[in-house]
Amino acid sequence: FEKKHVGHNIIREEDMINQLPDSLIYEILFNLPTEDVVKTSLLCRRWRYVWQSVPGLDLVINGFIKNYDPKFDFLDRFIDLNYYLCLQRVKLRYVGYGQNYRIKTSMNTVIKQKIQHLDVGSNSRYAYDRLEIPPTIYTSCERLVSLKLYRANLPKSPDSVSLPCLKIMDLQQINFVDSLEMEKLVSVCPSLETLTTDKMYGVKVSSQSLLSFCLTKNGDGYLKTQVVMQTPKLKYLKLNRHFIERIIINDLSSIVMLNLDDLMYFGETLLSILKLISCVGDLTISFDILQDICQFSKSKSLPKFHNLSILSVTNMMAGSWESLLIFLESCPNLKSLVLGFQDYNWGVNFSDVPQCVLSSLEFVEVKARDVADMNKLGSYFMENSTVLEKFTLCLDYISECDHVILGKLFTLPRRSNKCEVVVRSRKFGTYKPLSLFSGADGFC
Repeated sequence: FEKKHVGHNIIREEDMINQLPDSLIYEILFNLPTEDVVKTSLLCRRWRYVWQSVPGLDLVINGFIKNYDPKFDFLDRFIDLNYYLCLQRVKLRYVGYGQNYRIKTSMNTVIKQKIQHLDVGSNSRYAYDRLEIPPTIYTSCERLVSLKLYRANLPKSPDSVSLPCLKIMDLQQINFVDSLEMEKLVSVCPSLETLTTDKMYGVKVSSQSLLSFCLTKNGDGYLKTQVVMQTPKLKYLKLNRHFIERIIINDLSSIVMLNLDDLMYFGETLLSILKLISCVGDLTISFDILQDICQFSKSKSLPKFHNLSILSVTNMMAGSWESLLIFLESCPNLKSLVLGFQDYNWGVNFSDVPQCVLSSLEFVEVKARDVADMNKLGSYFMENSTVLEKFTLCLDYISECDHVILGKLFTLPRRSNKCEVVVRSRKFGTYKPLSLFSGADGFC
């Protein structure tokens, strides 16, 4: 341990750590892999048995080891030690091929501990070779709050399923006995609030309590998907990296946030998307969809998105500026705009100014790799917006030659006297145009 001199006294780092209460030490170790937690037993006498009182388990079990990994024995021992301490969280990763009877036995033992958080996964890409989750997952998890499964096989559920406290469910590359199992699992969780899946395992998602549904990236690429929702309390919907053929949501009135980043669709789905957008106040959308919406506007007029106050557009590239202006004409009450650029062909139309830019836009954030010619973009918003409060430029990289361009950005004329300019670099932090100490440009 490192020593620190304070006056005539010597304070050792060891003493500072040992002054922490046990409850705080357990909380810190609770968030570390179990192998690292056990190593703390070598620090000093007081820490010899601390690891035994940590109510969490995080192990990677190697199935390639001949016979079996000794961690199986450690797992059983750890559970025995924590039997009366109420094990709260278990995270297991099985690396290997071929079903190992020990992992099934250990899984069953873990589930019966009445844990609150369970995170289990394997590295196998094939359904026949994935972890087999024991049937007790349905009947012995009355205290379970969070369930995350990755590359696992779920058994057929019994007639009576007891998951009364489950709030968070994350299922990635799961193999169900049939398509109805997923629907049943979701519908029998009365407290479920957040559901994340990599595909629609059933025909629909039906839940009276669900607040958030995320259809995330799938390891097999884009999938053709129909999204059917019976979720009257849903507030957040994310559809990502799928070919959405059809969207049916019985009740749109509760949805507040919509994320359609990296989404593709066919035919009639566009009308469903426009209907969704008209209901939400916070929208994230990719340039691909934005471009198709604007193409649609050439034959039919776009509806007004009166509820939309926050808009984020990702992956903007050549030709995207004109599409953005067309879409903004339908957003009369927009207050916050975030733009993520892949390249810097702004287009030539800086004369058209949508009504929201003139009268309602308060915050603009631009994300880009480097400076390029950002003064044109900054000037457009700062010279036209009457209520703009902050223009933020977030850059991946700032070079030596960029200081001149950034210096001009801070001196651009502003129509709003409240407008603040902020520049940030991912690597260096907040950029300041004039150093208080050296009189040179630099970073805070």
